[in-house]
Amino acid sequence: MKLSNIVLFVMVFLVSGAVCSQEFNLFLQSIDEDRYYGKSRIMYHTDSISTITLTAMVNGITLDKNHLIKVKEIKAVDNKSNSLVLISSNFYYDNRYQDDKKLEIKLEAPARNATKIDMQGSLLYFNPTEKNKGMVIIRDVLSRPGKNLLENIYPDSEFVYIDTDELINLKAEMEKLIDSEVEKRKIEVGEISEEEQREIEYTRQLFNDMFDLSDNRFAYTITFQSNKNIKDAYFSFAIFNAEGKSISSGYSSVDNLYQFHLVEPPTKGCYIQIITEVDTAIKELKFNLKNIILP
Repeated sequence: MKLSNIVLFVMVFLVSGAVCSQEFNLFLQSIDEDRYYGKSRIMYHTDSISTITLTAMVNGITLDKNHLIKVKEIKAVDNKSNSLVLISSNFYYDNRYQDDKKLEIKLEAPARNATKIDMQGSLLYFNPTEKNKGMVIIRDVLSRPGKNLLENIYPDSEFVYIDTDELINLKAEMEKLIDSEVEKRKIEVGEISEEEQREIEYTRQLFNDMFDLSDNRFAYTITFQSNKNIKDAYFSFAIFNAEGKSISSGYSSVDNLYQFHLVEPPTKGCYIQIITEVDTAIKELKFNLKNIILP
């Protein structure tokens, strides 16, 4: 493997006007080149393609936990008119939002006789607020059992707080439903196989774990019913106490029930913060980098 590095103290082109009364630009800091002999795009040192990594600093926009960026599109071409492929590896380039001003762009390396590249593309600037509906604050959760907490915010989303009494009722309904399905299966096939029996017991255990009423377990959990997979539907989901401290420490789920585990009991003043990638919370920032000298 051969590794080269060149540092460029130059300001390169720039973009589509003002963002939050600031001017977005990229300051290109370095280009790293990694040469390998393999042909696979899986990023292992023993079996990989050659790459170049451009490191740039994002200037002119605010970046923090509520102001994030990620690459939307990259097009690059060397001075031999060859297009360079953007590497999309789970190991090196997962293209997630970040609050770091340092941006790394990894491309398939050009031919050795190439001396320059041009690159253009765009970043997505994610700035979720309550006004643009990228951030939703749900208050008085404990006083609204059985109500769709997102009814007037996201029309196609259903998110319902389930209190302890409702959980007890649901537990009884689920047990009846499982028993009914087992009896139906017995009528269809006669003797239930050992494999099916294990699946039934596993299902019972999942529900029993979620509806376990022993040792005051519900004092440190809060349960919701959702018509969407929380992990896929929302960028982040957190529960806060009345003082604004996050108290959620993960969740478990069965079917469409989500039980959040807390570091302290939920109180009247606790609230939920949901952050979602809606179009109104995202701005596209374009850039154009020309005559980048290769190592």
